Amino acid sequence: MEAEFVAASQVASELLGLSELLGELGVVVHEPILMHVDNQAAIKQLEGEDSSGKAKHIDVRVKFVKDFVQKGVIVVEYCESRKMRVDLMTKSFPAPRLGELRELVSLE
Repeated sequence: MEAEFVAASQVASELLGLSELLGELGVVVHEPILMHVDNQAAIKQLEGEDSSGKAKHIDVRVKFVKDFVQKGVIVVEYCESRKMRVDLMTKSFPAPRLGELRELVSLE
């Protein structure tokens, strides 16, 4: 679960930065930022459940994301691992699986 928290904190940081950039360009974002996560235990912890003893060493990363979730700036939503769109840009796949992911992002 540690990898999910590290990734979530990095993604949250990037999303918040993009939101700030859009604001500087005059684009006002009224909706919360949606972040897909494929680990339900990580989602529960990010949405407010207390830390487990196993995750104490990454509490800073969890708290960073959790603060924005509690403020309503970020919404964490479950997404099946097979439907994670970001995989298209971060992993290599055989041609059939690559085709499935391309369909998910409407890329021809």
